[in-house]
Amino acid sequence: MSLVAERIRAAFPALPRAERRVAYAILTAYPSAGLETVARLAERAEVSGPTVIRLVTRLGYQGFPDFQEALIDEIQERTASPLAQYSRRDNHAHANALDETLPVFIESLNSSLSNIDRSTFDNAVDLLADGRMRCAATGGRFSGTITRTLVQHLEILRPGVVFLHSSDWVSYLMDARKGDVLTVVDVRRYQQSTVDFAREAAHRGVSLILITDPWLSPIAMDAQIVLPVSVQSASPFDSQIAAFALVEALITGVVNTLGDRATARVSDYDALWAAQGFTESGIVD
Repeated sequence: MSLVAERIRAAFPALPRAERRVAYAILTAYPSAGLETVARLAERAEVSGPTVIRLVTRLGYQGFPDFQEALIDEIQERTASPLAQYSRRDNHAHANALDETLPVFIESLNSSLSNIDRSTFDNAVDLLADGRMRCAATGGRFSGTITRTLVQHLEILRPGVVFLHSSDWVSYLMDARKGDVLTVVDVRRYQQSTVDFAREAAHRGVSLILITDPWLSPIAMDAQIVLPVSVQSASPFDSQIAAFALVEALITGVVNTLGDRATARVSDYDALWAAQGFTESGIVD
């Protein structure tokens, strides 16, 4: 599946100046700007109508209606609820859930980790491993669990890492500064409060790492690094398996990057836990 935004980003560096203005106009108000008339979009980008059509054709669409149809299909997927997913399921009433789930998750993991751009991933690892930068992470009602896992590992490996509850967002923004790193997980149906918080952080100079789904959270327009993963699931509920796997990969990357520095910190971590009466086998009596 090739998303409209992905096509625009891939084509952007080679676009003529006028068409680049149209592409920028679409991305800055994505996806709603693309659903306007040719004349309205041309006015927004301060170009001619034929320029809009040339861009759409360059992106591989048969015409403006075909372009808008692709956007509408994308919007429907972005806003799909668990209830809507029920109607799309095959009848697996007699299938064993394990047999049904295994191939779905294998495909989800394979497609997600194989398709992530390696240089983008490496840039995310470098940001997360840099102990000079204050590092925070947050997410929505379900996706916050993913970022909490990231934080619980990173705080062992490097200093200055915090998990942000929604109640922490305002105080975080007050002190946010250029050089901070914020990781956000936001998947469909995108939580508007999370979107607003992440965008404000980016506007204050924070380096934003976004983990999202293939349809891309609106936060993607402001994120420095975008890491999309599959949410494919055998159930009507979007899966978090691929996002968790990506977090595990990021943690591995940080461990590899820090090397002996991480080893020394983990040693200190274990010693501090041992001093509280905890051992590898449990609590000391």
